[in-house]
Amino acid sequence: MLEIILHYLIFLFIIYSNGLLLQRVLINSRTINLNFFEQSIIGLIGTGFVALFLNFFLPLNDSLIYFNLIISLILIYFLRSKIKFNYSLSSKIFVLLIFFLSLINIYGSNFSDDLNHYHGGYIGNTDNGNYIIGSNFLHYHYGYSSIWLILHSYLNFNSSLLQDIHILNGLSLFLIVAYLFTENNEKSKYSNSNLLFLISSIFIFFFIIKYTRLKEFGLDRPGVLIYCFLIYFAAKYQYLLKENLKVRDIFLFLILLMCLFVASIKIFFLSCFLIPLILIIQSKSYNFLFSKLLFIFYLLSLCYFLKNILINGCLVYPFEFTCFSNLSWNSKEIASNLLLGTEAMSKSYNEYRGSLSASEYVNNFNWLKTWAVRNFEEFNNYIFTIILVLLLFFVSSRTKKNKAKFEQFEILILLLFIINIIIFVKSPVFRFHHMLFMLFGLSLVILSKRLFLKKEFFFKTIVILILIFNFGKNFQRIYQANFYNNPYEHIKKIEWYRTPVEKKLGSFIYFNGWIDAYPIGNMDLSEFKHKKKLWFDIIYQ
Repeated sequence: MLEIILHYLIFLFIIYSNGLLLQRVLINSRTINLNFFEQSIIGLIGTGFVALFLNFFLPLNDSLIYFNLIISLILIYFLRSKIKFNYSLSSKIFVLLIFFLSLINIYGSNFSDDLNHYHGGYIGNTDNGNYIIGSNFLHYHYGYSSIWLILHSYLNFNSSLLQDIHILNGLSLFLIVAYLFTENNEKSKYSNSNLLFLISSIFIFFFIIKYTRLKEFGLDRPGVLIYCFLIYFAAKYQYLLKENLKVRDIFLFLILLMCLFVASIKIFFLSCFLIPLILIIQSKSYNFLFSKLLFIFYLLSLCYFLKNILINGCLVYPFEFTCFSNLSWNSKEIASNLLLGTEAMSKSYNEYRGSLSASEYVNNFNWLKTWAVRNFEEFNNYIFTIILVLLLFFVSSRTKKNKAKFEQFEILILLLFIINIIIFVKSPVFRFHHMLFMLFGLSLVILSKRLFLKKEFFFKTIVILILIFNFGKNFQRIYQANFYNNPYEHIKKIEWYRTPVEKKLGSFIYFNGWIDAYPIGNMDLSEFKHKKKLWFDIIYQ
């Protein structure tokens, strides 16, 4: 447990200091005064992009963590007067509770199948080397190349890889939930405080009730957490669109940066770009698209696409129409088969007993009946959760007279809900689409055209009760494991561990497995070729 706490605090210290640096260099506190949690979350996002860039040239091993830690210590020393944690006593108490909750979640967690599938291998590969051109041939899911896995590679100590995977997930849970609670608890200075109360309440209740197992995080839940932070942040600071040009541009830049990060975690979070699009149209900030500040966004986008091209030969994997056929390491055929296979699986084709092919089955809602039978119970689970969240919200608030019309940001939330329905139809797996259910809850309240005001006592009582629920579930898991936490022993006990098998492709040595070797994957490369150019290994056909 001491190792968990130490690494947790080191990673938190690093991302906070990185966020503080980004604010000093890019934002300037005189234009937007970010609080501790906003600085930390933006620091996490910035660290992810730095890691993505560095991996073109360097492995993301422990030396980078030590270097970043030294820079952070120097930075914090000189900026110590700028560090502020100005919250009320009640906020500080709840932040402490959420901090301990995230630690208990980490200690009580085991692993999702995706770690054994490809997450562990990808993280290990970037820990030990720079991008391998054509590395998608090592494992057909490496092509997804999520920035969250890259951030995992940066924020872990190689000797404790399996434990540190949970620490970053626990850290993201802590930062987002603590941020939303402190925002909810402190008196709002903004004219749209009723909307902020609604958004933060729905998100807080959903996260504490539903996010009780870090093993289920994968890529989806971190993406959802940052997506929700983006929505709240945009709603909170939307008034800056009416400020001077510099302030407006910084705000829009931050929103775009968050969107790029969220979409880089998983491509179906792409709907978040609707937020800056609407904000730009609403404020008629078209000149922003050609501003000097936006050059940084374009540069980061270029790095994202270039990374994809190197790994799989496509701009956006696994969409085959974005693949470059002239590149000898392109994954066009793999992407086509993978996209169809993934859609068919998400629509329960494996449960189908008819004569339709996979490509016929996924079209024209031929899948709906089979899918509905297969997912009825899970659907009820999520519907029950969001209904419970809404009931808790209604208990913790009182209503005011009808509003005359919808606010512009309320319309944006309704549009996000519609867009997420369309995305859900393409990939109807409930665990991928927590945003859909939260946006559904927000939309129902918005469509009621009522104002909801907070009942302080009831809100805090409800938060305490659902925190006890979350703590209880994790203490039970820890008790059942006899208070013993050893990730390596655990994967051996559940028979996931296997000794990596060495393979050769000319002078290129690789391994079959998912951990403890580099580079590692699950494919046989005997029909491929290898060459070295500059500092890159290239696997090609």
